[in-house]
Amino acid sequence: MKKIEILGLAVIILVGAAALLLTRPATIHEASYQSRSIQAPPPESAFSRETTVRNITDKVIYYKIYRTSRPETLETRQINPGEIHRFKTDDPLEVDFNTGKKDVVYALDPGKPYSFRYDEEEIDLFVGSHGRADAEDLAPFVPTPPEIVEAMLETAKVTSNDVVYDIGCGDGRIIIAAARKYGARGVGIDIDPEMIDDSNFNARSAGVEPFVRFVCMDATKADISEATVVTIYLLPESNALLRPIFENQLKPGTRVVSHNYEIPGWEHKLADSFSLKDKDGSDHTIFTYVK
Repeated sequence: MKKIEILGLAVIILVGAAALLLTRPATIHEASYQSRSIQAPPPESAFSRETTVRNITDKVIYYKIYRTSRPETLETRQINPGEIHRFKTDDPLEVDFNTGKKDVVYALDPGKPYSFRYDEEEIDLFVGSHGRADAEDLAPFVPTPPEIVEAMLETAKVTSNDVVYDIGCGDGRIIIAAARKYGARGVGIDIDPEMIDDSNFNARSAGVEPFVRFVCMDATKADISEATVVTIYLLPESNALLRPIFENQLKPGTRVVSHNYEIPGWEHKLADSFSLKDKDGSDHTIFTYVK
């Protein structure tokens, strides 16, 4: 037999043997080893997402937290006012704490920000808007229904002479509505760059770009002195945080319209308040203040 034919036959035999090895079932030992490899937790540096928990109350809070898939990781933590705890994990987390009246357990999605806040007299855990340490977390994005947007602008008596500032503008709907319906100029402020991108896109789609601009920044550091109308849909503690800014920067006669929550300490400036329902039957309250 020629040398080349011998080599060809050898190659065929080797390829066939390799195919049998690749297709044969794993032995029990190999399957067990593979199972152990899958279950072994990766080092923290391997996780791609960071879940944050912030304390926006004025109280020290004690809570228990663990990875849902690994209860043995349970630990008790103390979080001080203003502090942020960070957890690098791609697993959901479970948090157990006392609200002041009862024990509750919440599941946290990996990669999202959360905040301990007051819910009237109790402390509760809410989804936050960000987990940054260099900026205030005023509120998560909860879109205002269109009919409530319209009511806020109506009660503020917006005209084409106004400059409307929306703090925590989200997707820009209030500023865009003020420009489209009343010809008002507007500025939206939000700390989430994705929300700012959405706002700019929505303004282009509505054809009101010349009338509006959107700024990505911490609203507590913004200059809002140009405003004649300010709209907010934030939480009570955030409204209290912004009140000194309103007092120091806003001109006399500026209208401040708040959705659902009062501005603590501004009771003497309250010009009007009323409740209404949206199209789904949910209750909303609008508070109008005059500086």
